[in-house]
Amino acid sequence: MDSLLSVRQVAFILKVHQLTIRRYIKDGRLKAVKVGGNVRIKEQDLSSFHKDLFTATPQQAIIIKAKKGKVEKPFGYEDPFLKLSGRGASLT
Repeated sequence: MDSLLSVRQVAFILKVHQLTIRRYIKDGRLKAVKVGGNVRIKEQDLSSFHKDLFTATPQQAIIIKAKKGKVEKPFGYEDPFLKLSGRGASLT
Protein backbone atom coordinates (compact mmCIF):
# COMPACT_ATOMS: atom_id res chain seq x y z
CA MET A 1 0.00 0.00 0.00
CA ASP A 2 1.23 3.48 -0.87
CA SER A 3 2.01 5.74 2.05
CA LEU A 4 0.13 9.02 2.36
CA LEU A 5 1.96 12.28 2.98
CA SER A 6 0.62 15.52 4.41
CA VAL A 7 0.87 18.86 2.64
CA ARG A 8 3.53 19.89 5.15
CA GLN A 9 5.67 16.83 4.43
CA VAL A 10 5.39 17.29 0.65
CA ALA A 11 6.33 20.97 0.98
CA PHE A 12 9.40 19.97 2.99
CA ILE A 13 10.41 17.35 0.41
CA LEU A 14 10.01 19.71 -2.57
CA LYS A 15 11.47 22.68 -0.65
CA VAL A 16 8.50 24.94 -1.37
CA HIS A 17 5.86 26.62 0.79
CA GLN A 18 2.76 24.71 1.88
CA LEU A 19 0.54 27.13 -0.04
CA THR A 20 2.44 26.25 -3.23
CA ILE A 21 1.54 22.59 -2.70
CA ARG A 22 -2.09 23.52 -2.13
CA ARG A 23 -2.00 25.59 -5.35
CA TYR A 24 -0.59 22.60 -7.25
CA ILE A 25 -3.47 20.49 -5.91
CA LYS A 26 -6.08 23.13 -6.78
CA ASP A 27 -4.69 23.50 -10.33
CA GLY A 28 -4.78 19.73 -10.80
CA ARG A 29 -1.02 19.39 -11.25
CA LEU A 30 -0.68 17.23 -8.14
CA LYS A 31 -3.21 14.54 -7.22
CA ALA A 32 -4.47 14.45 -3.65
CA VAL A 33 -7.15 12.75 -1.58
CA LYS A 34 -9.09 13.89 1.45
CA VAL A 35 -8.85 11.58 4.44
CA GLY A 36 -10.90 12.53 7.47
CA GLY A 37 -10.96 16.20 6.44
CA ASN A 38 -7.21 16.32 5.85
CA VAL A 39 -5.50 16.52 2.46
CA ARG A 40 -3.05 13.71 1.74
CA ILE A 41 -0.82 13.00 -1.25
CA LYS A 42 0.12 9.47 -2.25
CA GLU A 43 3.85 8.88 -2.40
CA GLN A 44 3.53 7.44 -5.92
CA ASP A 45 1.71 10.59 -7.15
CA LEU A 46 4.40 12.78 -5.58
CA SER A 47 7.21 10.83 -7.24
CA SER A 48 5.57 11.02 -10.68
CA PHE A 49 4.90 14.77 -10.21
CA HIS A 50 8.48 15.34 -9.10
CA LYS A 51 9.86 13.31 -12.00
CA ASP A 52 7.72 15.15 -14.59
CA LEU A 53 8.49 18.62 -13.30
CA PHE A 54 12.09 18.52 -12.12
CA THR A 55 13.80 16.12 -14.53
CA ALA A 56 12.56 17.96 -17.61
CA THR A 57 14.63 20.57 -19.41
CA PRO A 58 13.40 24.16 -18.93
CA GLN A 59 11.64 24.15 -22.31
CA GLN A 60 9.96 20.82 -21.54
CA ALA A 61 8.92 22.13 -18.12
CA ILE A 62 7.14 25.05 -19.81
CA ILE A 63 5.34 22.61 -22.11
CA ILE A 64 4.35 20.40 -19.16
CA LYS A 65 2.98 23.41 -17.29
CA ALA A 66 1.13 24.57 -20.41
CA LYS A 67 -0.49 21.16 -20.80
CA LYS A 68 -1.67 21.32 -17.21
CA GLY A 69 -3.46 24.61 -17.83
CA LYS A 70 -0.87 27.24 -17.03
CA VAL A 71 1.10 28.94 -19.76
CA GLU A 72 4.33 30.63 -18.78
CA LYS A 73 6.58 32.58 -21.11
CA PRO A 74 10.34 32.59 -20.70
CA PHE A 75 11.87 35.97 -19.86
CA GLY A 76 13.88 37.47 -22.73
CA TYR A 77 15.23 40.67 -24.24
CA GLU A 78 11.96 41.28 -26.10
CA ASP A 79 10.10 41.72 -22.83
CA PRO A 80 8.34 45.10 -22.47
CA PHE A 81 9.80 45.45 -18.99
CA LEU A 82 13.24 45.96 -20.51
CA LYS A 83 11.91 48.63 -22.91
CA LEU A 84 10.88 51.02 -20.14
CA SER A 85 12.13 54.55 -20.41
CA GLY A 86 12.48 57.28 -17.85
CA ARG A 87 14.26 57.84 -14.60
CA GLY A 88 15.80 54.66 -13.19
CA ALA A 89 14.70 52.52 -16.15
CA SER A 90 18.14 51.75 -17.58
CA LEU A 91 20.03 48.62 -16.67
CA THR A 92 23.42 50.36 -16.72
